[in-house]
Amino acid sequence: MSTKINARSPFFIESVEPTVSLGIFDCDTANLLNFAVSSDGDVTEPSILNGTIIDRTATSFAANTSGSAISRSVTYTIQIPSGYSNTSDGTIDCVQTVDQPTQTSAEDPNQNNNCPTFSGPIPPITNLTSTTVNLASFFTAGSGATISGYSVQNYGAAAISTSISSNTLTIATASECASTTLRVTAFNSSDACTAVSNVFSVSSACKKTLPCTTSNATNDAVNLTGGSISATGVISNPSYSIAHLSRIKDSNGATVPCSNNICTVPVNNGASAIPVTLTFVFDVPNGYTNAGAELECTPPSFSQPTTAAPKVNLECSDATFSGFTITPQGNIIAGTVSYLGNTGVTPNNITTESGEYKYDPVSASTSRTISVTFRILNTAWLNYLESITCPVELTQPPSDNACDSATGDYAISHQGFNDVGSFCDGGATYSILRQVNGTPEVGNTVCYLGSPYNGNNLFYAYATAQIQNGAGNIAAGAIDASFKVMQIDSSGTILFITTTNCQGDDGGDRQF
Repeated sequence: MSTKINARSPFFIESVEPTVSLGIFDCDTANLLNFAVSSDGDVTEPSILNGTIIDRTATSFAANTSGSAISRSVTYTIQIPSGYSNTSDGTIDCVQTVDQPTQTSAEDPNQNNNCPTFSGPIPPITNLTSTTVNLASFFTAGSGATISGYSVQNYGAAAISTSISSNTLTIATASECASTTLRVTAFNSSDACTAVSNVFSVSSACKKTLPCTTSNATNDAVNLTGGSISATGVISNPSYSIAHLSRIKDSNGATVPCSNNICTVPVNNGASAIPVTLTFVFDVPNGYTNAGAELECTPPSFSQPTTAAPKVNLECSDATFSGFTITPQGNIIAGTVSYLGNTGVTPNNITTESGEYKYDPVSASTSRTISVTFRILNTAWLNYLESITCPVELTQPPSDNACDSATGDYAISHQGFNDVGSFCDGGATYSILRQVNGTPEVGNTVCYLGSPYNGNNLFYAYATAQIQNGAGNIAAGAIDASFKVMQIDSSGTILFITTTNCQGDDGGDRQF
């Protein structure tokens, strides 16, 4: 944007470029997508449209052998980007919930001898520049079967890269003081079963001690930024660059209480705002000279406002709930909450009458009462920055899920692009590893974990079975280097199917 102002001499005008606010940053703005938990407990981290995931409450769960689905939740701490009206709050917590399917007899290595098995653990890796791990030392193919391939989940630093060739995992970085945790999955495509490794730490060489701050404010420090405390004592954690926040201490050294990831200090019932000093305690990751220690960081005191202002608490009757629905499969679709001072607020949490996050399918319309928890984001209310829970009456329709009767298995790529030709950009290759259900034909539904897959109208490579490096620049110079691509909309419907390759003087993008 530019600002042009004309003035006649001898007048002078000093102008300031206007700043455009992006509004409130919430979980809807962050837009986390495709969070998943496999039957063996492997967590697929969600992609994020806005903001940065800086922490998480879990990276894996136990295998589900119960015989029925188990609801699993992970809370992701997201750094609020600059430009939003609540950037000074530092971070928000967004809960992702999904049903972990139970292992079928074919997926259970105790019942299917063809499933691969893991024998570990894979030990921590330190002083990394580049190293290899022989996965055949940890994974064993099932009786009379083979391991089709491997995939790696990286739960941290993008500066640490991974690649797999045959049974060899290569891990490398050019950065000092980088650290992450990894998990490897081996899969048998023909039996549609997997084995997962332990989560193991990886860190590069580092001669530095991780501090709370540095003079140049680089990523070589925790770098606490922002944060706030409401009049009623609710803490909005500051953002941070490195490490895992384990707890918060008050000025007396006592750990402040937390419930459902909301931490609080006493209410300020005084006549004016008061300074509050907090210490944030972090677990130092591997790679630093003080790895494994607790690092206590104390930012400048927060100013806690008083409750003495002539305000009232926002109550459920003051709010309007729009767009909340229950699908025929029992999934709760979040709507928005509006009240005086704010519209379109995304809820923090939604539960059923029993505290679960979804209902079982029903054969007839059924009345339901969900509990919607949301945060009050306007200072006009006495309980500003607090969260309240309100009942919302809904009706669950009978099940008509196309995925309930879907037959057939195939695989799609984790990556999706706005056009087919993007698979050929940069000389990259892409694996086709996400197991889905249905028949790959235009008009059919792509089913993932029992529900239509949200494809966001992007193009995905697909194959009849999982395949490592099965799309993109997969065989330069060969005439048979083609792969199949489908376009999937937000409701899981296949809009378009084509076959393409990345050969030719026109940059690839050849369709048949």
